[in-house]
Amino acid sequence: MKAVVVGAGLAGIAATWALEQHGYECVLLESSDQIGGRMKTVTLGEHNVDEGFHVLHTAYPTLERWLDIDRLELKPMDPATSLITPSSGRLQTLGDPLRAPLLMLPSLFTAGLWNSLRMLRWRLKSKKKDLEYAMDQPTQSIDKGFESMRFSPTFRDSFLHPLFTGITLDNERRERTSFASFTWASMSHGSMTMPKDGIQAVPKQLASHLKQNTIRYNTNVSSVSSSGVILDNGETMNADLVVVAVPQHIANTWLDNPTQIVRKQTATFVFEAEQSPLDKPRLLLNREYEQDGQNILHVHVPTLLHPSSKHLVVATVVGEIASEHRKKAVQKAIHEELTQWFGQDTSSWKLVGTTHVDYALPSGSVTAKGRERLGLVHDGVYYIGDHTIHPSVHGTLRSVERLLERLEIPSPLRSS
Repeated sequence: MKAVVVGAGLAGIAATWALEQHGYECVLLESSDQIGGRMKTVTLGEHNVDEGFHVLHTAYPTLERWLDIDRLELKPMDPATSLITPSSGRLQTLGDPLRAPLLMLPSLFTAGLWNSLRMLRWRLKSKKKDLEYAMDQPTQSIDKGFESMRFSPTFRDSFLHPLFTGITLDNERRERTSFASFTWASMSHGSMTMPKDGIQAVPKQLASHLKQNTIRYNTNVSSVSSSGVILDNGETMNADLVVVAVPQHIANTWLDNPTQIVRKQTATFVFEAEQSPLDKPRLLLNREYEQDGQNILHVHVPTLLHPSSKHLVVATVVGEIASEHRKKAVQKAIHEELTQWFGQDTSSWKLVGTTHVDYALPSGSVTAKGRERLGLVHDGVYYIGDHTIHPSVHGTLRSVERLLERLEIPSPLRSS
């Protein structure tokens, strides 16, 4: 049996591994010169830097089903978020009192009693053994959901909206509340971690199981069908099974009823500093995001987790400004904004590079119901990836498991 898998991102690699182990003769087609899709890591100077902001949630049950976790050398971020008010320089802390009891009083002071109780209630409603349970019921948009939970307007604007803008990479947060609940459950029942060698270590580990020469790089596909694919150069590749594992905006070109796409972009501005502006490996969230020219959504210092001789300070932006990350004027403006955050010490910081991810996440739908967003099979072709389930590593791997369940193929680690 021959299989052609299109796209060497996380989903495509995982599916190819499972199919090869089950006896399929596979070809994995990748349009670029490397694997990983949107899970990429680049080298800037002596540092491994992720393209975009990435964390792995240890609460995802799929991780242990697919990965050798120890090999990734994961380091957990602190179970709290720091918040900055740039106009005043005020720093505050918001943490999970069930995981970090010492943060209870600072968190109460930051959020207020009623918002804290509502966050705790939201957390207690989550289910560790079923992170996706909230998706079984139709829900409102994220912002409407926060209103219905009766969080205060100030708390929504200064914490929830920036936080979930970063999670959805959408300033309007056009996602359903049930996805926010899934993310909240993941943060509540596990740690946010970063691999030592960057996020691309995840697809690289899966790819290490593939047979030699399975991946064919720099190969563009023009059309797909149940019997094979046609490449841009006119070559036809016949197959008994065709699996499409490409981002949503590309998959849409081959679907009869494409989803309307919101183009989500993100960029990071990576600075090198002698001293870290943060004393803990936390996310520093901007409470005044999008106010008075505030373009930076959040800042983190990955070298607090995986130390090096100098610290990296990574500032994240989303939206249209992300496409302008290479412009000197934009880089200067981001540096000046960081000076407002951290003071004149930033004058010695060196910009070592920027990263940019286009179509960084799929578009969501408030009207979506259930745990699946797109049917598995369309005109005999199998579609997998985060846009078919929900935009997360867990959603990506679940989409592969759905394929294997349909084909009655065990997952590779379980069958090895």
